[in-house]
Amino acid sequence: MNKINRVIYCIIDNVRSDHLFDLVNKGMLPNISKLMENGIYSKNCITDFPPITYPTQASMITGTYTGDYRKEFCHGVPLMNWMGRNTAPPFLRDYTAKSLQIYKLNKDLGNKCKTILEMVGDENTASISQFINRGAKYFFPERPTKLAMFYLTLYYSRNIKSMMARADTGLVQKLINTFQKPKKYFKNSEPPIASLLWFPTTDVLLHIFGSSSQIYKLNILHIDKVIGVLIESLDNMGYLEDTAIAVTADHGNYKADKIGNPFNFFKANNLTHFQARRNIRGNMSVSKYDGVGFFNFKGIINSNHKNGWAHPTIEEMENYGPKKVNLLQDLFKIEGSHLMYYREENNTHENGIIHLKRKLKGTKKVISGKIEYTGSGSNFKTKYIMENGDIDIFDYLNDETASKLIDNKFHTIGEWLGATYHLDFPLYPDLIPRHLKNPRSSDIILSNDGSVVYNLKNGKKVANKNLNNHDIGTRDCMNIPLIIGGSLDIPHKQVPYCKITDIVPTLLQLLGKNPHKSVIGQSLI
Repeated sequence: MNKINRVIYCIIDNVRSDHLFDLVNKGMLPNISKLMENGIYSKNCITDFPPITYPTQASMITGTYTGDYRKEFCHGVPLMNWMGRNTAPPFLRDYTAKSLQIYKLNKDLGNKCKTILEMVGDENTASISQFINRGAKYFFPERPTKLAMFYLTLYYSRNIKSMMARADTGLVQKLINTFQKPKKYFKNSEPPIASLLWFPTTDVLLHIFGSSSQIYKLNILHIDKVIGVLIESLDNMGYLEDTAIAVTADHGNYKADKIGNPFNFFKANNLTHFQARRNIRGNMSVSKYDGVGFFNFKGIINSNHKNGWAHPTIEEMENYGPKKVNLLQDLFKIEGSHLMYYREENNTHENGIIHLKRKLKGTKKVISGKIEYTGSGSNFKTKYIMENGDIDIFDYLNDETASKLIDNKFHTIGEWLGATYHLDFPLYPDLIPRHLKNPRSSDIILSNDGSVVYNLKNGKKVANKNLNNHDIGTRDCMNIPLIIGGSLDIPHKQVPYCKITDIVPTLLQLLGKNPHKSVIGQSLI
């Protein structure tokens, strides 16, 4: 199997599996089709929760999920925006391109995981446009400020169609250059053994124009074209025969009906936002709220933090703030609210309970359930428990396969994957507890039904009117494409279903390398 000497890991941002394979079936992506015809592919690769760019890409590049990064082998990035409660006052992390905090991503991963670039050992490695690039011997753009400017130029270009095409072409050409003139980028004349390549242009266009727009589809076609240039260049240099090229996405997408305004609810209940820069301490912070809201509340009872921002008890959340609002009930009054997740008190990284609530559509009735977890890392198992007879939170009972796992027994991530990959909320009994084990995650997660988006970031309304997003748990958002091709030595097979953490161990096996002990995924070979 060690005939593969190099891997190139391409992530196309914000592409649904059904959309990409529809274009493949219509013959519109000939180069991705070529990789697929002689390699491994899956139409059902399940991404991470929440399906948002950096938490999913952190899992894709490390091969593990988030969790209590202080105590277990996992990564520490739960969200694009999160509240750090270990300082006084707490701080608000922001990984968007406008913020210089994005350069803290590699540090925030923690030291109990490794990226694929670190796992290949002391070899030449490259990262093109990818911020999660720990272990890269060369990355482009070469300076952090230059990388930030690259993204800002994409977002604010007047001729957006031309800019996207030039950006995709330039990124691929830079990767080709590391193969053509490796001595220019590395200390020796060897091309990179592992390369990361991220196409962010699809995400920019999706949010502005939507997945059904011509400009978004044309951009995917153009990415296929530049992937073809990469394949041809590798072939001409004699590298294609021993190179594996993985093409995938980080999450899918959906379109809401309208933009909502939750500030009237906040004001009516005396819920005020923490704002560090304006010295407004407040009693809550909404890290991010598009289709899913991540709410942080100021706990008092169990606080041993001098900043007073410990995670609140359930009792506090049921009787919160000056108006004694029951957050666990009243947050459902926010338009579109559908699902809620929060921790039991005194959870540890090895044992605990996650509470689930669901508002039944068209009624005021709220049903409850819970997920019990035990173990950590690859030994992690969960039990999904119903509390309302024949009604369950995720509608698994309506499926013959998934319903078999609602049996009051603990199940592995592999079992949940096989039983739920084809449904809305796939893998959620496993992924939600992993997310909420991270101390950087929020106190309450409130998910919409997809009808409304709010476009809030760190409690502030973002100045856009985008209806297109990707954070809710529907299959449209959670199911992504995966193709691994290139060298003819790659086995040809269709994988019925897999998960994003399977990509790293698969690429490492092709290289004859062993994954780090934190890796949760399994090789697809």
